[in-house]
Amino acid sequence: MRHDCPVGVGTVSTHRIFAGFLACLACATVVSAQAPAADSQQSKGIALITRAELLQKLRAPDTGPFHLRASIKLFGLTQGDREGSYVLVAGGPVQWFEQVRFPGYSELTGLSDGQSWRKRNVVDKPFRFHEVARLLSPAYHLELPPEAQIKKLSQKEIRGVKAICVDASPTHDIWQKEMAGRVAMGQVGINKDSEVTLCFNAETGTLTSADYSVALPRFEYEGQVTLGNKVFPKILRCYEANDLVVEATILELAADPPQDAAGFAAPAGAEKWPYCETPELPQMLEKKPMSERQLAYGKVRRQFGTVICLAEVGADGLIHDFTWMQGRFGVMAGAVQEAAKGYRYKPGMCNGVPVPTVIYLAVVFPP
Repeated sequence: MRHDCPVGVGTVSTHRIFAGFLACLACATVVSAQAPAADSQQSKGIALITRAELLQKLRAPDTGPFHLRASIKLFGLTQGDREGSYVLVAGGPVQWFEQVRFPGYSELTGLSDGQSWRKRNVVDKPFRFHEVARLLSPAYHLELPPEAQIKKLSQKEIRGVKAICVDASPTHDIWQKEMAGRVAMGQVGINKDSEVTLCFNAETGTLTSADYSVALPRFEYEGQVTLGNKVFPKILRCYEANDLVVEATILELAADPPQDAAGFAAPAGAEKWPYCETPELPQMLEKKPMSERQLAYGKVRRQFGTVICLAEVGADGLIHDFTWMQGRFGVMAGAVQEAAKGYRYKPGMCNGVPVPTVIYLAVVFPP
């Protein structure tokens, strides 16, 4: 989502940029004074989101080469809390790599020469590390689709900081909604009902929280570190309901001299696929029916509701990285996992080449 209001970028200070942003909001209010109130709300919300993206999107043309280091803690795991590290090195918006390392898990991902790539030491990515990736990219939450609407503007306090909050829908996440026992193929696309509340620091304009309307994690951001005209959070937290599950602390954010492109090339053994900002979405071709025995047993046990899962539709058209997010236990969750093994897709496509796509699966079990 973009906004044409002339907010300054480049080498000017954060305070001067935010002053320009406030002037932009005032301008939007004056211009829309004779328009419906909804138009004014829309323009103000978009201005807030765009402002934060300009400040906090590190992999951007105006940033230059840089590196970022962070320490990460995972909480509430069956084997206890764990500590790991994160490193991001960027030569520009289309030339970078990042690494997440924990005892027993490592993943290296990057973009170079028009190709995305990754290398893991495990087959499937655990959900905690999906949360880590979302947490460490505040700009991810600000990338709404063109049709997104600002539903409401409000003010609140977050950890003692005054914030301006925006309710927006839909988000740009990809969903597939299913009904248990239904034969019809589920459509894959943006869910018009998905909503997020984005809150921004009233003084600096930076993102302080992203709270999704369904059973997705909540993200909170506190403090700041700076790099030129960029302002990045110092402490980053991810919650499941009221439980803190991931906390990251930025150790270093610094500019680098220009770097050799060869340093960003995919390592030997990495998966590779072409990069597209908006690839074609997957299409479901075949689905395995859920077990009638499981469905009947679930009804007898009065297990009904919605099971929400996260998965990747791979370049092979099969489900990978499958994990539960809501309704993780019981007959319903097992039925979804078993059925997903038989899902077949035409994979997402970039210039005619298959690419992996992360989707949310929402399966409803009626009473």
